[in-house]
Amino acid sequence: MVDVRLTYFRGRGRAETTRWMLAATAVKFMNVPIDTPEDLSVLRASKKLPFDQMPLLEIDGKFLSQSSAMIRYLARRGELYGANDTDAMWCDLIAGVAADFAETAIQAAFKPTTEIVVADLEARFSKFGPRFEARLEDQNSGYCAADSMTFADIILSEAISSYLEWCPDTLDSTPRLKALYERVIGDAGIAAYLESELRYPKPGNDYVIGAARVLRRALPTHMPDANRFVASI
Repeated sequence: MVDVRLTYFRGRGRAETTRWMLAATAVKFMNVPIDTPEDLSVLRASKKLPFDQMPLLEIDGKFLSQSSAMIRYLARRGELYGANDTDAMWCDLIAGVAADFAETAIQAAFKPTTEIVVADLEARFSKFGPRFEARLEDQNSGYCAADSMTFADIILSEAISSYLEWCPDTLDSTPRLKALYERVIGDAGIAAYLESELRYPKPGNDYVIGAARVLRRALPTHMPDANRFVASI
């Protein structure tokens, strides 16, 4: 039986980097999808959500929410936080920037057209891509923060994977960033996860509708009957 449980909507979203971290640190886990408002009510009643937020990671007898906290917990647990304080500083710095960079990809499924998504991703990459490339050139180890892979590299690579699903040529102008990405997805644990049934498909309308159903929130305005779940309260 798998004791580590990751509870979230039925999709990638803000839980996906945690899945990559679990895979990279060889932690077996199970996805626990929340599909209905009733599922969410049961979860809330369990008192496992310290701040009433998902995702929720149950590990080592702890209940962790806030994806940044669970990622850092796994980084310390799996020794992916660098070798010294300077490495850790760069890990935190790059992880923060990578989270900003990732936000555009996380929101892609909620946009009305593919053309808008691609334009947004290209604009975002034009701002951050060259800076990541410059950091890798300065670092000279092939990694962003230290002499070996850290959680910062994993956060960044997970974001890049989503960019590539929409814009396959994203990394053509940044060879060092491309090499980093290929190195990270070549990690044995991450590679196995990406080929497993635990990996949800590219987010689309099903994911957007599922989250709105659970939260009883309005859908994006471009979708039919956008208030269908709000009206059912």
